[in-house]
Amino acid sequence: MNSYFEVGVRYDKTMEDGAVRKVTENYLVEAVSFTEAEKRATQEMEAYISGDFRVVTEKITNIAEIVTTDDVTADKFYKVKHSLITINEKTLKEKKQAQYIIIQASSVDDARNRYMQHIKDWLVDVVLEAVSETKYMDYFPFKYDL
Repeated sequence: MNSYFEVGVRYDKTMEDGAVRKVTENYLVEAVSFTEAEKRATQEMEAYISGDFRVVTEKITNIAEIVTTDDVTADKFYKVKHSLITINEKTLKEKKQAQYIIIQASSVDDARNRYMQHIKDWLVDVVLEAVSETKYMDYFPFKYDL
């Protein structure tokens, strides 16, 4: 079963003013293990970074799913917290289960709209709790080696 990992990559970045600074950027990687997440982040970043870089942090996230788009204006990632509403059949009490989804969008309003579009056919009641911008720079989905 795949998990979503947050991987921090540290490297020397040339800033807009021409200065070179060490930065750490976070990326989302879908992988089956820490080892695979680090390997995939390294492979993906080699194409974009010249010079030395290294993976400095890795952690498993509590993200349930990631919704991406091909829209080039959707250049940010937003974390959506929602609660799934279920009813306990024995006690007839309502239960909320929090869940997190990452939505690729251009703004908070765009993320909210993409989220609503994503859940429109769900058969479970859902309450949108929060939408916030993340610091994720990119997402690397799982790739099957055939």
